[in-house]
Amino acid sequence: MIGFDSIKSALLNSHQNNKLHHAILLHGKKGIGKASFAKDFVTEIFDSQNRNNPANHPDLLLIEKEAEKKEISVEKIRKIADFLNQTSAISKDKFIIIDAADELNKSSSNALLKILEEPHNNNFLILIAHNTNKVLATIRSRCQIVKVPDLSYENFVEILRQNNHKISDDEIAILSEICDNSPAKALRYGKDLVDLYQVFLTSLQQRKIDDKIYKKISDKNFSFDIFSEILEFFFGRLIKFLSGAEVDFYFEEKEIFLNIRANFTLEKIFTISDAVRNSSHKTKSLNLDKKLSFINIFNQINISDK
Repeated sequence: MIGFDSIKSALLNSHQNNKLHHAILLHGKKGIGKASFAKDFVTEIFDSQNRNNPANHPDLLLIEKEAEKKEISVEKIRKIADFLNQTSAISKDKFIIIDAADELNKSSSNALLKILEEPHNNNFLILIAHNTNKVLATIRSRCQIVKVPDLSYENFVEILRQNNHKISDDEIAILSEICDNSPAKALRYGKDLVDLYQVFLTSLQQRKIDDKIYKKISDKNFSFDIFSEILEFFFGRLIKFLSGAEVDFYFEEKEIFLNIRANFTLEKIFTISDAVRNSSHKTKSLNLDKKLSFINIFNQINISDK
């Protein structure tokens, strides 16, 4: 696990000295591998206790929200109490990983709080969090807080190259910015993010939505989150350029940005950016028609026509 060496060493040392806190809140930027690290850390402990453990260890309980849900239900948290009351199957310890604690609703948070108030010997909870402000303060107070530092650009590059040997330097540079050095996001959406950003810029330049975008949107499995990321990236770079900062241009950005600067104020761009962000949010939250929504958003962005 790249970027987690010092954290892993400290936690393993605490466990070996019987000083590992019964509840750990592991927090940091989304998509940098916190959940993967937690599983890797637990696996190493299990391996030290029994080297013939199965992949799905019976002494590990993983709590995650269902794909179609926005929150972790109270029913899932109640499973923890049953799990804690069972005798360990193989190892001395039992672990529960909650991914993620900032996705608990009020009921599930209160249920977890009751569990934290009555710790069991040799039972450990690891709570993953992307935003600790969304975690109940009384839950935070009962945990050892472990901050995972942001990955460096070098860490980001190393992870991407380990998983994709053919990825180019230019693609990595773009993905580093769009994904804010989040390898999980880059690995999941990488090719679509780069390809669609280029097609999006071409569409702006030609003042017409490219057929490749229509084809992509028509795919029922296509995630509108990809376009949301592209839109945020575009306006972030545009505003940075209009504010006087130096920008290394990608694809047709330079011509588009210069044209916008010649015709629009920064205040106007902020207004358009906010309108586009609101439209994108409504598309996702209300499950609106993706094709129609993008046409409306594109018409707002197509500022070279205004």
